[in-house]
Amino acid sequence: MKPGGLLSKLFMGQYFFTIALREKQRHGVADGKPFCPQMIMPATKDDWSADPMLADDGDRTWLFYEAVKGEKGRIEVVEVLDGCRLSQPTVILEDECHYSYPFVFRAEGNWYMIPESSAAAEVRLYRAASFPYRWELQTVLLKAHAVDTTVFARDGRYWLLTFLTEKGSERVVPRAYTLADWNTPILKEVSWPGYDTLRVRGAGPVIREGDKLLRPAQISQEKRYGDGLAFYHVNPADSYQEQLAFEISEKDIQAKGRFVDGLHTYSASNRYEAIDIRCRAADPFKMVKRLAHK
Repeated sequence: MKPGGLLSKLFMGQYFFTIALREKQRHGVADGKPFCPQMIMPATKDDWSADPMLADDGDRTWLFYEAVKGEKGRIEVVEVLDGCRLSQPTVILEDECHYSYPFVFRAEGNWYMIPESSAAAEVRLYRAASFPYRWELQTVLLKAHAVDTTVFARDGRYWLLTFLTEKGSERVVPRAYTLADWNTPILKEVSWPGYDTLRVRGAGPVIREGDKLLRPAQISQEKRYGDGLAFYHVNPADSYQEQLAFEISEKDIQAKGRFVDGLHTYSASNRYEAIDIRCRAADPFKMVKRLAHK
């Protein structure tokens, strides 16, 4: 449910994100049917979650995500149990840096994580010392204010996509790299022609459907991010190329009792799907507070 424009201005509070989870549908969000969550994580404007990343390890599924307490983000993990129940969260990455988008992937028998650490102007690669709870910094891949770094494998090599931020705007400039292995990662930049700076930022792991690859990306406005998700068919060759496949918006989410006005990140495992939704809570005294402040 989405509040109208005037209603939102008069009676809705600050927006925040939270994570919605369901058992995986046959074709996931690509089937064109509404996303009906079985579980929505509790959240408020001061304590919320975003950037869900699902990871299968044997017959167990783990959910990594950004947990924001106040204004600072840290990385937490929970196990997804039958019926979309969640175990108690464990903090796995927290220090002076703001962390988000914990991109977790497995390569060459090891688990890796590239969290967003743009506040430190670095793209950091972590390796699991004991999956999923203990992680060690392996190297700094790039020195840049980059967000939402995403990795996938194709035709015997790895692709790394990252997005350079533009100060004062939600526009980003994408960068594509290839590399051969993760023990001594050496990035080789590849051109990325034909992108929209407000519809390209990473929004979750690349989805594999047979021989096809789908990449989710954020749909943003100049001053606001997370208005929806665009999914692109990925066709990398000598350059990185993709074509729009479909889009989803808040209208495709049926979150009972929630005022949903945006989407941000999508992830799927063998058994589950997760999506973070932008919500706003009712604040019937909003106008009174504004008048009192004046």
